[in-house]
Amino acid sequence: MMVALRILLALLWFVPAMAAADPLRGTGSLGIVVERATGSVLIVDAMARQQIGRVEGLGDLSHASAVFSADQRYAYVFGRDGGLTKVDLLTASIAKRIVQAGNSIGGAISDDGRLIAVSNYEPGGVRIFSADGLEPVADIAAIGADGKPSKTVGLVDLPGRRFAFALYDAGEIWVADLSAAGEPAVTKLRGVGKLPYDGNVTPDGRHYLAGLFGEDGVVHVDTWQTPLKADRILDRYGRGEEGLPVYKMPHLEGWAAVGDRLLLPAVGRHELIAVDTRSFAEAGRIATHGQPVFAVARPDGRHVWVN
Repeated sequence: MMVALRILLALLWFVPAMAAADPLRGTGSLGIVVERATGSVLIVDAMARQQIGRVEGLGDLSHASAVFSADQRYAYVFGRDGGLTKVDLLTASIAKRIVQAGNSIGGAISDDGRLIAVSNYEPGGVRIFSADGLEPVADIAAIGADGKPSKTVGLVDLPGRRFAFALYDAGEIWVADLSAAGEPAVTKLRGVGKLPYDGNVTPDGRHYLAGLFGEDGVVHVDTWQTPLKADRILDRYGRGEEGLPVYKMPHLEGWAAVGDRLLLPAVGRHELIAVDTRSFAEAGRIATHGQPVFAVARPDGRHVWVN
């Protein structure tokens, strides 16, 4: 009788504990939606088509971007105020937050998932942090050939624990290699063009492209080449026509990769330019109703959305 009573009491204690426990959940279908006006993010379940959490206190998200950890549990959100926030998607909470600069413009995570890189407007340069605790690892000061500090933009990760980025003011593209211990090994490609404003890398991690805001053209770096060099493509794509006033700078981080084509927003023009990824020559143009800012492909490549 006493044994049965003890078992019953144990079950009565265990059942509420089971009811209170959170259900097990994978992370593959989870994503975030940035609420820029309130400095918060929604955590959404793409399969269930519903919001499952909200995280506040992420600072100025007026130009926010994010990357995800290798295990897809954490989102690293880069704020315009220099904030870097590690968000836990499973607990809907802030795992760690730092303010690493005065004005930030985006970031990337290394291919091994261990490093977070942030590009900065103020004070410029790129800062590297550990993905686990956001401890500082390296500080790359972006001092151009003219000896002046530069804003950094177009930061992407490359295979082999490397990062590529552009120096907006200096007209340069740098590739930082952090595969070895110690200070990063930085390759500097000088004189690539006027005001490289944004960049992206092809899905295979091989081809880095940076748009030029100060002149018509795009800079291409084949990261398999030794030594690295910068080549101009789409040079003077607006030749013979007067450029329009630009009220919103386009973003190459929002290009559309569709099959063997890249669709790039043109600066000061009402069109997308198609680039053949085999030759990196122009392959055509698509007229738009206004100056495109982003071009984003549907996952199956059938449609491209432009804003």
